[in-house]
Amino acid sequence: MERLKKLILVCLCAMSFTFIAPDIERVESMKTYRITPRTEPIDSVLRKYSTYNEKTKNYYTLRSYLEKIEAEGGGTLVLAKGTYLSPIRVGVPSNTTIRLEDGAVIKKTFDTGTTKIAATTSVFDLVPPSVLRLKTTVGKYNGSHHVTIEGQGNAQIDLSHLARGAAFAIAHNANLYIGGLTIRNQNGSHAIELDATNHAVIENMAFINATMIKNTGPNESINLDTPDPVTQGFRWKWSAQDRTPNQNIVIRNNTFKNINVAVGTHQYSQDRPHQNIRIEYNTIDGTKDHAISMMNWEKPIVQMNTIRNVHRADGKAIAILGRGVIGGIIKGNKIENTDRAIQMQPHQSNGFKPIYNRFTDAEKLNFRKNKIKQVNVGQVVLYSKLNDFSVETSERFNFVP
Repeated sequence: MERLKKLILVCLCAMSFTFIAPDIERVESMKTYRITPRTEPIDSVLRKYSTYNEKTKNYYTLRSYLEKIEAEGGGTLVLAKGTYLSPIRVGVPSNTTIRLEDGAVIKKTFDTGTTKIAATTSVFDLVPPSVLRLKTTVGKYNGSHHVTIEGQGNAQIDLSHLARGAAFAIAHNANLYIGGLTIRNQNGSHAIELDATNHAVIENMAFINATMIKNTGPNESINLDTPDPVTQGFRWKWSAQDRTPNQNIVIRNNTFKNINVAVGTHQYSQDRPHQNIRIEYNTIDGTKDHAISMMNWEKPIVQMNTIRNVHRADGKAIAILGRGVIGGIIKGNKIENTDRAIQMQPHQSNGFKPIYNRFTDAEKLNFRKNKIKQVNVGQVVLYSKLNDFSVETSERFNFVP
């Protein structure tokens, strides 16, 4: 019943969510498996592989249990305290809970101990293991659904400063919950790649110590994108690349410390906006670029966040940036010690038609209801013309004391 309660929480987190709960009897009948770093694969065939060694053992163990859970229609996998090496991604099937107990650490590596099998950048791919095994694809929101991944105490995923390492590759999912984990030492890419998902909650997480790879983009901790063959926003081959956007996403009560960009989108698919994205009650402390960067979003809610120490060498880092944002609520945020507070501007890329911001007068008034302190450009600035950042093409609002 605990898993059912968690899944129901996903539907309650936003009033506009529509949630289909799993069958109660099936949830209660699902099995729970508990492993340690010493546990061997439950499938004895995997233990006979020539690529099975001390550096791939944890990968094969995780894979074998998740494949068994898929075959059984769902279940729970508990990782006990200890360090698990992750050189290769594992798929996560529907109706699955993965729980990292206090002291469990998944450590990303690129060392498989053999030339016969290559390492991958991601730890968990939110796609059924059978899709990875058969090299097929999924599209729309028809991949893994009703998935919970949660940490207890000091559970962690350590990306080990490895270039392009990612904790989660998420696409074509529905009803997803991720919470209670610390993800640290991101180097480039994204800690969580979140694409093509309908109904997800990411909460009570900590994203600590990320670095950017030069000329590779903003490198967000949580990146919202679309699987698009033009932009290559989602490079994993199991996606149908059908430009499905995100819907009904809640990102709340998380801590971002000394990272690149906390939450953002930096490219878009034409006529495929992300809808109903909520970013609230987060603490963002220290970014190397913009803190929250929205692009092609409709009706986002960004409220009650604390954002501080947002700086770039050129002095143009923005606490809350919007490009092609339509409506929404942005208020109640505390912005401290940043280059710029809030800025909205048109954008165009990849030959797609330009995207513009559009707000009602009431929504513009809400912008003023954010508190600022020690901000170099302490205004809301709304630019109206593409690639024109002149005073004449902007609206500017002071914040209400």
